[in-house]
Amino acid sequence: MTAARVARGCTAAVVFACAALIVLFGFLGTTEMESFPGLRENRAPVIVGMLVFAALLTAGALALAGRRSYVGWAAVAALGVLMALRMWTLAPMLHCWTYDSVGRNDDGSYRCVNRGDMLP
Repeated sequence: MTAARVARGCTAAVVFACAALIVLFGFLGTTEMESFPGLRENRAPVIVGMLVFAALLTAGALALAGRRSYVGWAAVAALGVLMALRMWTLAPMLHCWTYDSVGRNDDGSYRCVNRGDMLP
């Protein structure tokens, strides 16, 4: 094994770790609408941007690791499942993209609100 191949593998591991950290921050930043009633800050656009960046990092890490790397493909699969799970939570809120707050109605639908419009 050459030193260049080892360096590429270590760099790929670091890039995979950065992508995993971004996905973790996506989980921490996502608003869980079932947790309590009322309006919440709409962070969906920021989280979607983070997930797109994590997907790009994952693709770059796989390119560094090589197409035949089983560990690389396992990391891609794990990160892909986590990103899909996060998008499953975010998907109903995406129609509120341009609003600063989102709330949940009694029937389960989402209400988009700009809090500045609520002032007297």
